[in-house]
Amino acid sequence: MARRTEGEEAESSRLLAADWGSDPHTAAFGPGSAQDGGDPSHKTSPPLWTWLLLIASVLAFSSSGIVFSMMPEVPAMTLAAWRLQMTTAIMVPAAVFEVVAQMDTNTRWRLARAVWTLLLNGSLLALHFGLWVLSLKTTSLPHAMLFVCMAPVIVALSMWIMRQPISWGELGGTALGTAGAALLALSSAHSGAAGPGAASWRGDLAALAAAALFVAYLSIGRRLRAWMPIFTYSTLVTEAGAAVLTLAAACIEGSTPRHDPRSAHYGLFQWASSASYFPKIAYLAVVPGLLGHTGFNALVKYMDPLILTLVGTMEPLVGSFVGHAMGLVELPHPLTYIGGAVVLASTVIVSVAGHHRQKAEQKESERRIRSKSHREQGATLAWI
Repeated sequence: MARRTEGEEAESSRLLAADWGSDPHTAAFGPGSAQDGGDPSHKTSPPLWTWLLLIASVLAFSSSGIVFSMMPEVPAMTLAAWRLQMTTAIMVPAAVFEVVAQMDTNTRWRLARAVWTLLLNGSLLALHFGLWVLSLKTTSLPHAMLFVCMAPVIVALSMWIMRQPISWGELGGTALGTAGAALLALSSAHSGAAGPGAASWRGDLAALAAAALFVAYLSIGRRLRAWMPIFTYSTLVTEAGAAVLTLAAACIEGSTPRHDPRSAHYGLFQWASSASYFPKIAYLAVVPGLLGHTGFNALVKYMDPLILTLVGTMEPLVGSFVGHAMGLVELPHPLTYIGGAVVLASTVIVSVAGHHRQKAEQKESERRIRSKSHREQGATLAWI
C-alpha cells in the first residue's frame, strides 16, 4: 500500500479530531465542513448563534446516555437496534431526495460499487452502538461516558503503533490517558457496589471497545464522505447497523418480530407501538442525533475543530451531572474523580498537541509544494 503524504496524514488526523465527540450515527462531515473546502482556522470570530448552537448541541448529545439508562429492562442489543431503526426512518426521505434529485449517474454507480464498504461500516457502527449501550447497563454512567470519549487517545495510540507521524505531546497524553483508564478500572474493582448503575470492569471494557470501534468507523466513513452526500451516507450506514443489531437481538437476546405481552421477550420493533418506549426512542433519534450531532457537523464550517473537540470533552461531565440531578447516578468512588480528571486531561492534551502537529505538517507540506513549484519554474526558464 502506498504511503500517504504529510498533507494527507494531517488532513486525516484533523478530520478525526473534529469528529470524535459526535454520535456515531451522524459523525460524517456535512456540506461546508473542512472536507468541502471550509477551513475554520481562517475564519474570524464565530457569530453569536454558533456559540448558542454549540451549547445546545453539547446538552443534547450529553443526554443520550441518561435516556438509555431510563430503560434498564430492555436488553442492550434490542435497545440499540430500536435507536438505529428510528434514526433510519427519520433520515430516509432526505436520502431519497439526494439520490433522486441531486446525484448524477456516475455517483450512483459509485454508490452501488461501495455497497460492501457501507455494510462493513454499518457493522462497525452496530458493534459500537451495541457495546456502548451494553456498557451503560453494566457499569456506571460516568465510567461509560468517560471511556467512550477516549477516541482521541485511541487515535494517537493507533498512529504510534502504525508508526505514523506523532508528537511527544500526543504520546504523553496517550500515556496519561492509559493511566487514567487504569485508575477508573481500579475504582471499579474497589467500588464495592453491585447491581444496575454500579461501576464494573466488564462495562468499562465494553465502553473502551466501543470507543475503539468508533475510531475505525470514522476512518472508513471519512473516505466515503469525501464523495457521498451526508444523508445518503448516514442513512445507508445506519440502516446496515440497524439490520445487524436487529439480527443480533433476535439471535442473542431472543427478541421476536412481534411483541407478545405474555412473553418475557421484547419485540424487535416494539418501540413503534409502545406509549412508554416511543417518546424515549424518538428523543434519542431527534435530540442527541439530529440536533446534537448534526449541529456539531454544521459548526465545523464556522469554528476551529479544536474548539469543538475540547468542548466535546464536557460530555461526560454534563451527562454525569444531569444524571445525578435526576437521581439516575449515585456519587462515584473517589478514584473515579481522579481517574476521570486524568482521562479528560489526557484527551485535551492529545487534542491540542495533535492540532499543533497537524498545522505544522500542513505548513511544511505547503512549503515543499511552493519549493517544488519554484524549482520547476526555474527549470522551465532555464530551458527557454
